Amino acid sequence: MTLQRKLALVLLAASLAPVVGVGFPIAAWAQRELVRRTSAEHLARARSGAASVAAELAQIDATLGAAAESWRPDRLDEAERRWLLVVLSRQLPAAEASAIVDASGRTRALVTGSGAAADAFLAAVRAAGERALPGLVLLAYDEPGAGVHLAAVRALPVREGRTWLVGVRLGTELVQPRLDAAVPEGGAVYLVDGARVVVASAGAPPLEEAARAELAGRLDPARAGTLQGRSALAAWAPLRNSSGWSVLVVVPAKVAYGSIVGLRHAALTACALVALGVLAISFLVVRRTAVGLSRIDAAARALGAGEVAVRLPADGRDEVAAVSRTFNAMADELGTARQRLERWNEDLQREVELRTRELREAQAQLLEAQKLAGIGQLGAGVAHEINNPLTGILGNAQLLLEAMPPGHPDRESLEKIETLARRCRDITQKLLRFSQQRPEPDFRDLDANRVVAESLALVEGHLREAGIPIDVSLASPPPRVRGDPGHLAQVVLNLLSNARTACLGRPGGAIRTATRSSGGEVEIVVQDEGKGIAPEHLPRIFEPFFTTKDQWSNVGLGLSVSYRIVAEHGGRIDVESRTGDGSTFTVRLPAAGSSAATAA
Repeated sequence: MTLQRKLALVLLAASLAPVVGVGFPIAAWAQRELVRRTSAEHLARARSGAASVAAELAQIDATLGAAAESWRPDRLDEAERRWLLVVLSRQLPAAEASAIVDASGRTRALVTGSGAAADAFLAAVRAAGERALPGLVLLAYDEPGAGVHLAAVRALPVREGRTWLVGVRLGTELVQPRLDAAVPEGGAVYLVDGARVVVASAGAPPLEEAARAELAGRLDPARAGTLQGRSALAAWAPLRNSSGWSVLVVVPAKVAYGSIVGLRHAALTACALVALGVLAISFLVVRRTAVGLSRIDAAARALGAGEVAVRLPADGRDEVAAVSRTFNAMADELGTARQRLERWNEDLQREVELRTRELREAQAQLLEAQKLAGIGQLGAGVAHEINNPLTGILGNAQLLLEAMPPGHPDRESLEKIETLARRCRDITQKLLRFSQQRPEPDFRDLDANRVVAESLALVEGHLREAGIPIDVSLASPPPRVRGDPGHLAQVVLNLLSNARTACLGRPGGAIRTATRSSGGEVEIVVQDEGKGIAPEHLPRIFEPFFTTKDQWSNVGLGLSVSYRIVAEHGGRIDVESRTGDGSTFTVRLPAAGSSAATAA
């Protein structure tokens, strides 16, 4: 496929993308919004009609309620009860008939009505009594030859707890004007009892079977709602204090969705016209672009064949002219490309040397760790072999001392033998402790300041006896690390002991210790103004039995043990020292909560 055709397809897709990606979603959104607003309007009409009908029924309920409170029909004769019904009919102009029925269903009074109509009315009153509702009961019933009528029934309490009923017959003219007031344009309003249509607004057609099917199971007489169906757009609202009765607003789909369909057709037509215009313009642009790209392709082939003098016309401000200028600049820079590559090779060589040096340093650290491990294994074997004969020497020396009286000329020599044997035993025990596997550290979140303070409490007396001042600077807030408190305290004690030894006999010698947080690490610093460490000794200070002390008193295992403890905690020990100026030991540990602390 040629580039011209590809560009044409791309522009076609670009022109149709707004139609599909923007036009259709906007039309769908407008349709949903219009349907939502229309449904909300119909729901408001249904609620208004329900409230109007409920208000009329409330007046009837109030009138019947007043009668229920003041009448005692069981104490009146039939004429008096008929007279009371006449009074009730005058108070309720909408009442077409009224009746009183006792608890056994017997008619005790009837005003207006006879024959089949009166029988149907009385049957409705008796049916209301079966519901045993304390308030007003509204019923719809069919009178032969007269259509649907409404009956409002109220209970009348009498003596001995029995209940009589008073009921009035209401025509549909009572609620139809209120339904007419809620009719939307092109729709109808119905008063329904469950799924049965009782009263319809003026001129309302019968509810279509398709609408009935869609409303079946959806119309909830206890809660207002809407239905956006295929055949109709409907909304309903229940009558207050009337079980199962609702006002239903229905608009046929043709009327309800007519504006939506018109809006959709208009949007699609507008999008189609825009797409046609974009396609026409795109064809012209694609043709011009394809010609320019073909010229660039020919020039690139010539340059690849060695014709470095080829150039393209770069007039214009479009992308083709920009590419042509870039092509010309590329041809001009071919002469200097070799120099640029040489500089890149030099930079690459320096980077390789830097990485090689870093690898060598890492290898040296690994060799140091392997050397310490090898020395530890060797020391364990040597200590084990020495310890057995040493135990015999010490035991025999002690036995000879016990058997030798005081003042014997050989007793002093035996005491020296015992002392030196004890010293050798201490050295082998320390060597074994260094080489053996340490107990599993008990890692927990620690206050680094507290570890330093507890370690200082153990050596503070020795420092005062030696006359060495100490300066303590603890970070605030206290930095926290994750580690074993006993092991870390041993590290700090070893460093403080070495600092004390370095400052002995030096006037003005002092020790400074501090804690601080640096990035994701916690630093514990022990600095002394002692004699310092010679540069040739620095690489060996963590080796077992290596010491720079004038008196070989601690067999040179303190820093080796400290090195292992800090490594177990995922940290490191950095040393800075100059001969005659003192030394600075910095223990760097991962801060609590960091990934390095979790890994350790």
